Amino acid sequence: MKRICLFLIVVPVLFLLAVIYYYVYQPKFIDIKTNWSEKEFSNGIELKYDYFDGEKRIPIKAIKGSKIKVDYTIGGKGGLSTSFLDQNGKFVKIIPEGGTVSIMAEKDGEYFFVIKGNKMENGYIKVSWKIESGS
Repeated sequence: MKRICLFLIVVPVLFLLAVIYYYVYQPKFIDIKTNWSEKEFSNGIELKYDYFDGEKRIPIKAIKGSKIKVDYTIGGKGGLSTSFLDQNGKFVKIIPEGGTVSIMAEKDGEYFFVIKGNKMENGYIKVSWKIESGS
């Protein structure tokens, strides 16, 4: 009897924890990139793909007080979201749809411009950035 009661308590609690984890952290369990190509430049990158469902992190080095300005263009079908992460992987800024965004570097180090594709097809993403020194 005790085993059944324990089972009836533990299973729903584990299920609830899994649901909370999923909705809080929204993990992406898949990362599919078909016919993926990357062409890197000194201050930019060009991505081409037949299918993209996953994440691409683009590292950008900056000095404290400098301004990171990123321009990006996309082509193809599907959904896309972009954001900035700091060195610790914490969100600096979630970027609404648009072509240009900038942030101020609060510390020296690497920041990440993150692109998340959602079932994107036959497209490209061009990203370029400029680091402007602080005043």
